[in-house]
Amino acid sequence: MIKPTLTLLCLIFLLPMASEAQRKKKSKTYPVYDVPKRPSANESFLKTQWWLGFKAGANSTAASPETRFSGFSPINYNATENEKSYDDYEGVTGHAGLEITFYHHGWSFSLQPNYRRQQFTYGNDYTWEETNNPDNSLVLNYSQNHLLDYIELPFFIKYDITQTSFRPFIQIGAYYATLVNAQKSVEISGTDFASGNAGPFETQELIIGANDLFLKSSTGLAGGVGFSYDFWNVRLVFDATYRYGLNNVVDVKNRYAINELASIGDAMDDIKLKNISISIGCVFPLRFISEGYQSTN
Repeated sequence: MIKPTLTLLCLIFLLPMASEAQRKKKSKTYPVYDVPKRPSANESFLKTQWWLGFKAGANSTAASPETRFSGFSPINYNATENEKSYDDYEGVTGHAGLEITFYHHGWSFSLQPNYRRQQFTYGNDYTWEETNNPDNSLVLNYSQNHLLDYIELPFFIKYDITQTSFRPFIQIGAYYATLVNAQKSVEISGTDFASGNAGPFETQELIIGANDLFLKSSTGLAGGVGFSYDFWNVRLVFDATYRYGLNNVVDVKNRYAINELASIGDAMDDIKLKNISISIGCVFPLRFISEGYQSTN
């Protein structure tokens, strides 16, 4: 009678263990995947920003002649012998203005109104010879400098290559400029072989108001590269930009209108302006995400 009782007790003890083992055997495990988090309101806020600041720099200009003109019409030689010689990117002038930029997801749309001075120069030479005695001659050299002051409204689209504190970028855009003032100076030098006392001479520089010589507006395309650097709530911006003028800047109706220039045989060519500028700026964010004025860089 003892053996059946022991057997029954063993079965009662082992039955729950077997049931538990069976349950564990049938259960399946599944891999756990990371559920993507929804961006917080602050993270979305950081992707959009307005920037406002100022910038200034230096620029240099070249004049590209389209059609050439002269105040003299020679009959015994080719007029091309006295064509003007342009000095490309000879002088350096300055510009200064504002920068208003809207940034969104790596792209920036920037309006940069500025006051800009541009300069270009050209020279031409004339030789007067006595018909019977070529040794009696007069050589005249004219160096002519032009200063043009514009209020310019350029618009750029920028793309930031990186999204860190140091951000290289590329930019393309266009500009419209209104002429504020124009000035032309002429320096005459030469050599006199006909007066009996041959030698070089130089006259006083002639300065002429030249507003009427140029059109009141100028348009063009622009493109360049640069970088910005963020620290605290300030962004420093450096860029190098090339501007290509699309229109002739000379007023063709007034080409021969200034008597002082007509007397020395000068007439403006039809020209388009090309310009290289280097600028540095400092801009500040206009949106913040906390009372502590944390910028949305």
